[in-house]
Amino acid sequence: MMRCNIYHLMALKAQRERRRISLSTIARETGISRYTLSVIASGRAKEIPVRAVVDLCVYLQCNVGDLFEIVTIPDTLAPKP
Repeated sequence: MMRCNIYHLMALKAQRERRRISLSTIARETGISRYTLSVIASGRAKEIPVRAVVDLCVYLQCNVGDLFEIVTIPDTLAPKP
């Protein structure tokens, strides 16, 4: 499973820049749609445009590995097919 750390990275950027940053702020400043950002942040994205990932990493001043991480789920908690 892949987890998105966008909210954590948003908080770090907001703290650095001493301003409030929301998904709407990111959408306005990057051109990524608010819907796409919401789907990415919620973990519901089936596919993520590479351009969106690049733009997010540039905006949040991070690497792809900071934005996304692979999380393993113990077999006892994993959903059954």
